[in-house]
Formats: sequence, structure tokens, C-alpha cells
Amino acid sequence: MYHKGAIENAPLQTYVSALVFSPTESLIRSLFQHEAPPWLTIKPTMMDEWGACLQTLEGHSGTVLSVAFSHDSTRIASASDDRTVKIWDASSGKHLQTLEGHSDWVMSVAFSHDSTRIASASVDRTVKIWDASSGKHLQTLEGHSNLVLSVAFSHDSTRIASASNDRTVKIWDASSGKHLQTVQVDRPLYDLSFDSTGHCLHTEIGAIVVGDPTTPNWTTAVTEPPPPQHQCTALGSDDRWITYDSKRVLWLPSEYRPSSSAVSGRIIGIGVGSGKVWICSVNLQ
Repeated sequence: MYHKGAIENAPLQTYVSALVFSPTESLIRSLFQHEAPPWLTIKPTMMDEWGACLQTLEGHSGTVLSVAFSHDSTRIASASDDRTVKIWDASSGKHLQTLEGHSDWVMSVAFSHDSTRIASASVDRTVKIWDASSGKHLQTLEGHSNLVLSVAFSHDSTRIASASNDRTVKIWDASSGKHLQTVQVDRPLYDLSFDSTGHCLHTEIGAIVVGDPTTPNWTTAVTEPPPPQHQCTALGSDDRWITYDSKRVLWLPSEYRPSSSAVSGRIIGIGVGSGKVWICSVNLQ
């Protein structure tokens, strides 16, 4: 799997690149060392055993800015400054299709939780919705006055949130594309996700409450802490604290502070600079 790309494109590299760049104590290296190319007199220093990387997906002509798994774990979407979104088979790494339509960099990509649609956010100030199976463009959401930095589906796949450099977060109906709500924030947001209730958005500056479409105040932007029935676990704006219901509950030592994070209800996963991921569950009731 690690050498899949090289072997598919140039099969003879099975005995050259794949052998040279395999770990020193790997089975392939020990069995076929005699096949190593004699003309390569200074070889790269390799680790003893295989690492965690299974394969590398190549095909974009520019920098990859965002990547997302489908929620059924069968596909991967990647967004790039080459203005495209590419869909890959998560098991084989095969390139399935390329979604084209944005006129500028694609900053963020997300699958709906039912894995049927893909949303992409772009510097061209739009969010585009695509059919995840056919790659067909379904609709374009317009309304932001600056580049769109992040996009997310609600857990029931009925709404989409988009965050923009215009310092707003917009909520959209995922089926009709209708704009439902705008929340003003004090800075651009790059990390956006709904909690399981659909009432709370997790961001790098903390939790934001969004309206409930069944209540009369749906169009009212709210940035106050959520009521008890919609309590949220989140990271503080300085990444030093885990908060619950907007109250500081756990201070993080420097080696446990996030380079990236994800929140689901009361559980928070934190990726740190050492390459490790740790998980914390907060339940104060």
C-alpha cells in the first residue's frame, strides 16, 4: 500500500524505489535485498519498521488545503488551490472523480453525515453542493461578501454552516439552499462543526449557538452560552482550557495543547505536535 503509486505507474520500481525505501527490518527488504540496484551507492537511511502511513494520494496540481472522510469511511475528499475537489476510494486510494466549478481556491470540504452530498467552500465567496456519487453540481450558495474559509453539515444533514473572512457564519438549508441565519463573529473562523444537537457550532474561538427552526426566533443571531439542554464541550479561545457550558473546567499543559481538534457532544479529541491524539470526555452532571 505504501508504494502503491510508484508500482502502478512504473512496475519495475517494485525492485528499485519500493525496495530502497522500505524499512531495514521489513520482510520485503530482508527477502529481496539481493535485488537492490548496485548503481545506487549511497542509499537513504530508513527506519527499522513500517510507520503509520499506508499510502499517499497524488493528483492535485496545487496545495491541498482541506481533506475529509465520508461518514461511512469509504471515500475521501480533498480540496486544493488548483480550484478542484477530488474524490478518492479510501481503501484502494483510487482517484474516483474530480469536481470542477469553483473559480478560485477551494478552502474547505465536508461530507454530509449520510454521505450523499459534498459541500465545498471557496475563495470565490461561494459554497457549492455536489452529489457525492455522481459528482454532479447541485447548487451554489451565495451571500458571503468575502472568501469562505470553512464549511460543515449538521448531523441530520439538513443544514450547512459556512464561515467567511467577512466575519460571519451563515446557516443554510441543505436541500433548498435557502439562507436561514447569519451570526456575526469577531474574527474569521477556520474550524467549524455542528454538535449532535444541531444547536451548537464548535469553532476555534469556542461554541456558538444557532437558532432552532421550530422556534419564532430562528433568524435571531445568538452568541451567548447555550442553555442547559444544549450544553457544549469546547476549547477555549487560547487553546489552554477545555470548557463546558462556556466555563473553564480543565487546564491543558503545553504538550497537551491542540494543533487540531474535533468535538462530538461532550467528547473532545485533541491532536498535539508530537503526533499523538488524546481524547477527553466531560460530564459534569
